[in-house]
Amino acid sequence: MPSTLSRVVVLVACTFLGLVCGTLYLYSSYGPQLAIRLSYSAADSSSIGLFGSVGIALSGPIAGVVVDTYGYTAALSLGAVGIVSGYACLQRQYDAAWASVSVSRSALFLVGCGSTFINSACLKCCAVTFPRMRGVATALPLALYGLSAMVFSVAGSMFFSGDPSAFLAFLARASFGVFVVCAPAVMLRDGATTPGQTENVPMVDLSRARSPLHAVSSHPVRALSPPRPAAEVSGARLLRSPRFWLLFITTGVLAAVGQMYIYSVGYMASALSVAQSDSVVNAEQNQRLQVSLLSVANCVGRLAAGISGDMVHSWHCPRRWLLVVPVIGLLVAQGSALAVSAPHRLSLASSLTGFFYGYTFCIMPLVVGDEFGLRHFSANWGLVGLAPVFPSYYLTSLFGQVYDSRSINGVCMSGRVCYDSVFYVTTLAVLLAAVSVALFNLTGRMRH
Repeated sequence: MPSTLSRVVVLVACTFLGLVCGTLYLYSSYGPQLAIRLSYSAADSSSIGLFGSVGIALSGPIAGVVVDTYGYTAALSLGAVGIVSGYACLQRQYDAAWASVSVSRSALFLVGCGSTFINSACLKCCAVTFPRMRGVATALPLALYGLSAMVFSVAGSMFFSGDPSAFLAFLARASFGVFVVCAPAVMLRDGATTPGQTENVPMVDLSRARSPLHAVSSHPVRALSPPRPAAEVSGARLLRSPRFWLLFITTGVLAAVGQMYIYSVGYMASALSVAQSDSVVNAEQNQRLQVSLLSVANCVGRLAAGISGDMVHSWHCPRRWLLVVPVIGLLVAQGSALAVSAPHRLSLASSLTGFFYGYTFCIMPLVVGDEFGLRHFSANWGLVGLAPVFPSYYLTSLFGQVYDSRSINGVCMSGRVCYDSVFYVTTLAVLLAAVSVALFNLTGRMRH
């Protein structure tokens, strides 16, 4: 059993490593400038950001296998290579004005994959090192994961305002620096962890945390444990279940709406700033402000979902009813985005979107565990986690196409008219999610 001091060192190291895992959501703070430099359209730029999320989604199962089979060292090293090389590639593209959408997409894909590998290693290390308080131990890396975009965005505003190249270099160097300082403490746990210790960590906890999920409870298994389902459902039975597809649709739509906003808010801020003749520096500062608000609200939303999930569970009520919360919240967020006419008023829409996007990704794994059991949770949630990929691609592509159609030489001077029609589509999408949630809850009530 490691000493208390060594365990604390591991926890601190994992917490700060979590800081480099959330940099992907900074894209909107430099994406518009990168697009101008490389003559990308808004549609191209939006698709580049989306490839980061695709990297996260597709690398999740692989990262879990690497951590389980080869240990923390392999996963951390692969993750660091992915993140550092991704940002270094983007910086080189920017400096050389080397326009290649495929290369830019690959760079963000590497960042997404690297983030997942490091996050998976840190969360499992925390769970193994603190077997009696896994929820609290995994909460700290998740908190820094959620706040990462805000931390780096503030640093960018203070030291690299107006210089995207220097900011990209800073992201690469800072990520490498955090890895060099913190990773050794986690890597040493490879030798200290026995096979028995590793096997005793339920994969439900780790998969749930990677989602990321449950950053508040000190009893994660109890918090996730539902009123026991009639049977453990997985594989072909899961795919034949109408309730699985209702959850799949709901997750895909709500997450896609949030991701579209996250990767496009930079263009929204730019359009509103240009319409009011703001300076380039002010426009960039507003972009970074929106990223910071999304980051903080995302973190708070996760915490709120965990707390409300525990409360509802303690009252012996089904947590599936909490799916109504992000549906209503994101519906309000779409209306707020449509009503924005000035850059500073975008903050409300960003805060609402960040909060309810985070809430969605925290409450969904709880519901999956409640409905289909815990034995095959990792595989079940992995399937549900793929739901946003295609809806996100459609919505981000739509935003780019609409913005491009109303731009001249890549610049749109019409304010919210540059993109407002997209939010009518996202409003309809959220209404579709509302129907899906209603059917899911009503059929669940009849079943019980």
